[in-house]
Amino acid sequence: MRASYAIGLLYSTTGPYGAIGRDALDGALMALEEVNADDGFSFTLAPVAANPEGVIDRYHALCETAIREDGCRQIVGTITSLSRKEVLPTIEKHDALLWYICPYEGFESSEAVIYTGAAPNQHIVPLFQHVLPRWGTRAALLGSNYIWGWEVNRVARELIGACGGEVLAERYLPIGSEDVGRLVQEVREKRPDFILNNLIGPSSYAFFRAYQALAESDPAFGPDRCPIVSCNLTECELGLIGPAGIGHLSSAIYFAGVD
Repeated sequence: MRASYAIGLLYSTTGPYGAIGRDALDGALMALEEVNADDGFSFTLAPVAANPEGVIDRYHALCETAIREDGCRQIVGTITSLSRKEVLPTIEKHDALLWYICPYEGFESSEAVIYTGAAPNQHIVPLFQHVLPRWGTRAALLGSNYIWGWEVNRVARELIGACGGEVLAERYLPIGSEDVGRLVQEVREKRPDFILNNLIGPSSYAFFRAYQALAESDPAFGPDRCPIVSCNLTECELGLIGPAGIGHLSSAIYFAGVD
């Protein structure tokens, strides 16, 4: 009889970034199934899943429940840096361990976290090494209004400044907001060489669609001339963006396909 250990899975499978959460949960469950099917391990892993629904105030309580009531010493989950930071004090207090799989903005290091996602030197730096020589150094920086957008755009400013470029605009939206009209209007007026997209979820999808409409009315904003570049888009979101994403660029440490 193999020992069994509870593993907390803390992913928002509904809410503003539910598409990513559903894919992340599926991947975690598949990994646990592979471990459990291997008789070479002297233990099995029992998933204990919770859905915070993208509501930041729910993360702490669900993490606390998983550790104190369900006996989870390992938590796999959280998508945004905001949610990671929300559960980190609970993880550290109980001497548990958080496995964080998403790209993050860096500038944080905790012995209670295994960071498996990309840091800036693995996402925005190589992205800009590709983009700046090809499209130019005049940029518009967009982001969701939380630490990911702030910090990645700060790194972007440093990279652009180092090569003598210029940030023409830096604007933020509340998480989940689809009110992208003013962003598109400012891009139309400032006419940057490219747009760095740090929006997440519906905000990002809405901007892609609105930008496609702008490009249809003014070819200067087509992806071949003024692309949207991102370092936080995932393949599971492509269906939600649809044809509006064609021709734009995204960097990641792993893509399942290249088509």
